[in-house]
Formats: sequence, C-alpha cells, structure tokens
Amino acid sequence: MKIYKIAFSLCLALLSVFIATILHASGEIVKAGATAAIEEGKQSADMRDLLIQMEKQSSDFNSLKTDFTQEKDLAVFRNKIIIKGRIYLQKPRTVAWHVDEPLKYSVLITDKLIRQWDEDTNQVQEIPLSKNPMFRVVIDQLTAWFSGRYVQLLDDYTVSSKKTNPLEIEFIPRETGNMKKIIKAITVTFREDRKYLQKVQFDEVSGDSTTITFKNTIFNAPIDSADLEVKGRV
Repeated sequence: MKIYKIAFSLCLALLSVFIATILHASGEIVKAGATAAIEEGKQSADMRDLLIQMEKQSSDFNSLKTDFTQEKDLAVFRNKIIIKGRIYLQKPRTVAWHVDEPLKYSVLITDKLIRQWDEDTNQVQEIPLSKNPMFRVVIDQLTAWFSGRYVQLLDDYTVSSKKTNPLEIEFIPRETGNMKKIIKAITVTFREDRKYLQKVQFDEVSGDSTTITFKNTIFNAPIDSADLEVKGRV
C-alpha cells in the first residue's frame, strides 16, 4: 500500500485528480480502457472536432513555463489552502513542478521516471515507471493535460462544452473508470486565444474542490537544465 500512498500525495500536489490509490490492478485499467473505447463511438462528433481544434492550437510550442496558484477548498474547513509555484514543460513528456509557497516541493516527471523532493525531509525519491505500470497510465494522462493532447482524454471522460467565451469544457469521469470514485467533474477554462489552459477546477466526490490558475505563461521558453532538477532549484 505504500506505493499507492506515494502516488496519491504526488498526484494531489500536482493536479489533485490523478489518484493512483484507486488503481487496484493493471488488469482493471485495461478493462476500463476497453470499455471506454466502445463508448467512444457515442461521443459527440462536434465535441471531438472541438478538441481536435484545441490540440492544433496548442501544438505549435515545444516548451512552456508558467506560474500557478492552487486553491484547495476542504468541505470540513472554512479556510482555503493556497499553494503557489512554477511549472516547466518540455515536449513530448517532461514536466517539472516546483512549489514555492507555503512549502517547497519539487517533482520531475518524464516518460521513464518520477523524481520528487520536499523541504521537510530534504530527500530525493525516484520511482521508475518501468517497475510501476500503473504510474505510467496516470502520468500519461497528466502529460496529456499539460501538453494539450485533449482527444485522448475521451477514453476516460465524457466531455461537454459549458461556455464559449471564454471557452469552458467539462470533463466527467466515465462510470467504468476508476477516476469516478474520487472526481465528480473537471472544468477547464481556456485562455482567450485558446492556446493554453487558464484555469482548471476539480470537484471531488467528497465535496472538496481544487482550482489551479495559470498566469505569466510563456511559450517556447528556453528551459534551463536547472529548471528540470528537483533539488537545489527551489
């Protein structure tokens, strides 16, 4: 169970949605994916076309850096938990997430490993994805959100448009997927130019909610090697 707890804390710090604790076995993941593939034919053609269009608009950058503010509303508390930091993205599948306030925490995600560091322990922990296939599924979905590969999310979510100006799209986990046990809905608000995310809101089954707002986003930004390090960067 230790590996699942690590996954939960990691994903909560990142997007509060990619919960690996509910992925009980890799066979269950395969089953959910197969069922979703069948249901995919029922997905609105207009919605699919919109996501394809969004992918095209977000495909003309190879790197990105952005600041973020994450606000967590807990159903049992009045005060919000606010976290601030930076994200660095290097396509196709490298994401570095650095939390600056109120604590310091860093995580690097590639197609081969997860490497994380936190201020409290001052220890670097590395998890190879080759030995944890469930993590690979979670990480692939995570990088899909950040890199703008929205069409592949149709396998796991029912998607609908809520607003057009600014564009707001709602992703509801499919009944056959494990995300349904934790997440009620994910609402994504795009920038005015629709090139990247402006805000993402996660509504959880528990009544908690998390909103992540992105600002000062720079496309094709030069990424220094230090930006992709988890220790000594923050």
